[in-house]
Amino acid sequence: MARQPYLPDFEKLRIKDFGGSAIKGNAREARPLSTRRPLHLVLRSSLAKADRSFLHQKHRKTINALIHDAGKKSGVRIYRFANSGNHLHLVILPTSRSAYLRFIRSLTGRIARRVLGAERGRALGVKFWDALPFTRILEWGRDYRVACSYLRQNVLEALGFIPYRPRKPNPG
Repeated sequence: MARQPYLPDFEKLRIKDFGGSAIKGNAREARPLSTRRPLHLVLRSSLAKADRSFLHQKHRKTINALIHDAGKKSGVRIYRFANSGNHLHLVILPTSRSAYLRFIRSLTGRIARRVLGAERGRALGVKFWDALPFTRILEWGRDYRVACSYLRQNVLEALGFIPYRPRKPNPG
């Protein structure tokens, strides 16, 4: 009797998003990443209000520089990013899983230290980020264009050029 060929679990292959408030406790599986398709990344902090806002004049230019610097140092290409005051949207393409991990560790730590005014190695005992970073693998083409227009809309809403429109929760 011949052995049955190995078939991948197609349900797991369809998983494209991970993290954010959907994760309660420890993750059971590794974050799905792709080195061939872009990734929509969202970092959110409820502490980023008033003078701690990412859009505050003290932080805006520094955060933009930190994003580009972390991308160059870790080998992650940054296609677009949107600073919305209390959260950041990025469309990136990591060259490897380890590059993504270097990027996210460096970026989140440096932004938190900058906004809170903490020095390296001296924790303030405050949880800065609300949840794990939310990521979603995008497809090239329409999916990528829709994500980029969503980032553009976020920037315009944050700057007050267009009124904020509440979104429906993601059904996934």
